[in-house]
Amino acid sequence: MLEARNLRKSFGELVATDDITLEFGKEAGELVFIVGPNGAGKTTFINLLTGFLSPDEGSIVLDGDDITGMSANGRVDAGIARSFQVVKVFEEMTVRENLRTVVLTEQGKTWSLFSMADGHEEVETKVEELVEKFRLEDTADTVAEELPHGDRKLLDVAMSFGLDPDYLLLDEPTSGVSTREKEYVIETIVEVGRAEGVTTVTIEHDMDIVTEYADRVVALHQGAVHGVGPPTMLETDDELRRLLLGVGDDE
Repeated sequence: MLEARNLRKSFGELVATDDITLEFGKEAGELVFIVGPNGAGKTTFINLLTGFLSPDEGSIVLDGDDITGMSANGRVDAGIARSFQVVKVFEEMTVRENLRTVVLTEQGKTWSLFSMADGHEEVETKVEELVEKFRLEDTADTVAEELPHGDRKLLDVAMSFGLDPDYLLLDEPTSGVSTREKEYVIETIVEVGRAEGVTTVTIEHDMDIVTEYADRVVALHQGAVHGVGPPTMLETDDELRRLLLGVGDDE
């Protein structure tokens, strides 16, 4: 399992995460949504888990081993991958070329990045599998900068998935995506994660998406865990509804 134990992180007088203890991975393929108002500490928490920030207190444990001091690159090698809210792809490369870059890197063949993977059949097989799994067949030879926003998001996630993670942490994968594309994007992510047994932890603001797709919900508020439970708690927890949706503020 991936565990956060009593994590605390402050920026000056601002406490971004306050004694957070959570665990992920009891069930392979679980989809966990992290919700909370702006400033709740959601992205800081993901940054701590993935090694982009170091906690002031507490520890991060992976399969029983303390990885608190491990680098972000080391955590990728250990099976923890992520994507960011802002899409990070190689804009002038095609979808296939972007995916090939990641697969070559994951397989330790970075010397072949510019050889188009000639002679590496296993690399090309993995690339085509990613294209198919993430429904990118129609745009596989399109350069990234020309992709519709939904496909850019899927490419970004597919590149993280190409690192062969056990845990995939996503920061608002549907942010900026049109309503029409939003379900297509999240359905693809859910389908691939569950099929491959990858535990996916996702920050999300769209409560309709959370309610429909989550296996478990973690609600943060002012850096602390407000609640953990099934998505139905978004309907039954009046305080949580007030924090997230403003329901009851005028009552």
